[in-house]
Amino acid sequence: MKRTFMNLSRYMSLAAVVLLGLALLPVPAAQALTCSVTPDIIPITLTYHGAQLSISGQSASGDDLIVTVTSEPADTALKYKEKVGGLVWMKKGTLEFKDTPRIYMVYSTDELSRILSAAELNHNLLGYEALRTHIRIEDSDGNPADAKWFDEYLKFKKEEKVYDIQEGRVVRQHGEEGNTFQVDVDWPYQAPPGVYTVEVLAARDGKMVDRSSTTFEVKSVGITAFLSKMAFDQAGLYGIMAVVVALFAGLAVGAIFKKGGGSH
Repeated sequence: MKRTFMNLSRYMSLAAVVLLGLALLPVPAAQALTCSVTPDIIPITLTYHGAQLSISGQSASGDDLIVTVTSEPADTALKYKEKVGGLVWMKKGTLEFKDTPRIYMVYSTDELSRILSAAELNHNLLGYEALRTHIRIEDSDGNPADAKWFDEYLKFKKEEKVYDIQEGRVVRQHGEEGNTFQVDVDWPYQAPPGVYTVEVLAARDGKMVDRSSTTFEVKSVGITAFLSKMAFDQAGLYGIMAVVVALFAGLAVGAIFKKGGGSH
C-alpha cells in the first residue's frame, strides 16, 4: 500500500512538471497584419486611361478585413442647378463640400454592418453613412445647405468612379506560409495626380484590433509632365500652343474630308 502511494505521488509530481513546462512554453503570436500595393507608382502618359492595382498582405486567420483607398481630405466646390418656373434648369449657385476625400474606395471580406457596429463604422469613417455625417455642405454665403445635396454629390462621385464600396470583395487564402488576402482595384483615370493611402483594418468580435497602411503615387511623366508644368508655370504660352495645335488639327481634318469628298 505504501509503495502504491509512493508511485502515485511520483506520477502526480511528474504530471505537475509536464504541465508547468507546457505553461512556460511561448504562446504563438497572432500573425501580424501587413499591407502592400502594386504598383507603387502609376505613371500618367499620353495614352493613360487608368490602371490596375493589386493590394495584398497577411493577417490573422479569424479576423475580418476592411481595405480602404483614400486621399487627404479637401474642400470641393461644385455648381448646382435648379428648375426655374418648374420648366428650365439654370445654374443657381455654388456649394462647398468640406473635408471630402477626392478618392474613397472601400473593400471588405463581409458586409460592413456585420464586421463593425454603426458607431465603430462612423468613428473610422467607413461607409457612405459615415461620410454623410462627416462632410459639411455650405452655400456661397457659408450657411449650412440642405442635406439632400450629399446624395447628389455621392451620385456624381460614383459616376466619376472615384467613390466605390464593394463588400465581400477581399479574397483570403490559408496556406503553409500563413493567411494572406488580396483585392484588385480598377484605378480610375479621373483621379488626379497625388499620393494616396491604402489602409487595411482588422476586426475581431465587432472591434478594431489592428491596422496597417502604405502609399502609392499617381504622377505625370514624359511629355504629359512637361505639358502640365507648362500649363502651370507658363499659362499664356500653353494657351497659344493649344490654339495652334487645334488650328492645325482642324486644317488636317478638313483636308482629309475634302480629299475624301473629291474622290467620289
